[in-house]
Amino acid sequence: MKLILYKTLAIIIALMSIGFVEGCHNKKCKQHKPELMKKTINYSAYGALDVYYDNSLKKKRRPVVVYVHGGGWCEGSKEKEKYMGEFFQNNDYVSVMVDYRLYPETESIDDMVDDIYHALKWTTKHIREYGGNKNEITLIGHSAGAHLATLTIVKAALRIRINRHSLSPIHIKHLISLNGRHKIDEGEELLAGIEQLKQLGNIPGLSFLATYAEAREHLLVGKGGYDQSKILKGYKDQSIKTLGAKKYTFVECDEDNVDPLGLAEPMIEQLERTVRKVEIDHKIYHGGHSYILDGIQNKDEEIEKELLDMVESI
Repeated sequence: MKLILYKTLAIIIALMSIGFVEGCHNKKCKQHKPELMKKTINYSAYGALDVYYDNSLKKKRRPVVVYVHGGGWCEGSKEKEKYMGEFFQNNDYVSVMVDYRLYPETESIDDMVDDIYHALKWTTKHIREYGGNKNEITLIGHSAGAHLATLTIVKAALRIRINRHSLSPIHIKHLISLNGRHKIDEGEELLAGIEQLKQLGNIPGLSFLATYAEAREHLLVGKGGYDQSKILKGYKDQSIKTLGAKKYTFVECDEDNVDPLGLAEPMIEQLERTVRKVEIDHKIYHGGHSYILDGIQNKDEEIEKELLDMVESI
């Protein structure tokens, strides 16, 4: 009796297997074959962006990550950190890598903000064409890019005027600042920092720091309006309903010698004080200035999971 039962089960399983295999030849059961592509777009007269997308999923509406590179406001590029765009593309996101004007092409941080603003406006208007969902945008910036990304969202939300035009609010789901500079020195403190960079730039292998010093001299000395927390200090308690992003996440590292641990605190304090509807997260990791970026570039599975969990936390 058991032998008959086993044979019957074997026949049923075999028939089911045949049916499954044959069934998968029809269109509904075909496996998805990714068509990963990159397209470069000139979003303004001054800047370009790269869209990383799956051409076979252009009719879908998938979440979007917009990434702004760092580099002390004077170096870096979307191409240099393309591994970030590829990482999110390979994890079912549409990713957008943004280039913007740098010193010495410009001596105005507002020009950089204007570029990022127009890149975000392009994204909200056109990302649907590449399978992206404009209501599911996460904006990520690293270092100076984190400062600029945050400054852009804040100035746009508050309709602040730059370069002879008023910005209009940009609504995103999540803003993630990776090792960002959220406190801009002024006066003697700024000048002392510039002088220190100049001295360090004389050390073999550190000549790039002299360029950083020159950039800060031209971009920051005698100028203002580039510190997000100081902008918010001018607003009353709980006077702002929303500030562009539903959630702000600030990532800092305990061995960061470029933008040291603690620079996010002034911004967190002002967000909590002035904005009625906002979720804030503050993450501290054991590592250096490029802890997250290095992990993604080196395919560290733990850091990859950490970043994806961060993006998907809202």
